[in-house]
Amino acid sequence: MLLLAVTVTAANGPKVAIASMEHSFGTVKAGTPLKYSFVIKNEGTTDLEILKVSPSCGCTTSSFDKVIAPGKEGKITLAIENTETYKGEVTKSTTVGTNDPDRQTFTLLLKATFVAAE
Repeated sequence: MLLLAVTVTAANGPKVAIASMEHSFGTVKAGTPLKYSFVIKNEGTTDLEILKVSPSCGCTTSSFDKVIAPGKEGKITLAIENTETYKGEVTKSTTVGTNDPDRQTFTLLLKATFVAAE
C-alpha cells in the first residue's frame, strides 16, 4: 500500500517580502513630524493579510493595506507627529501580524537622532 503525504508549504500561501525592516531618518530637529511607508510585497500565491499593526507606544500612528494580492505591493505607514520633547537617538518599534505561516509576526523600526530646534 502506497501512502502519499501532502505538505502545504509557504509557496502555496501568502509570503511577506520586505526590503528593509527599519528606516532611519538620520539627524532631525526636535519638533519635526516623522512619517515613513514600508513597502510590503506578497510573493505568495494567495492573499496576504495584515492582521494587526501594533506600535510600541501611543506616540506612533499607523495605517496599512489590510489585504495584498499575490504579486502585488502594499504599504504600512508609520507616523510620529509630536517630537518636540525628543532628544538624542530615538527608536520606535511596531509589531506586525500577518497570515504568512513563515512570518506570522515581525517588527518594524523607525530611528532618528534628534537635535535641538534652532
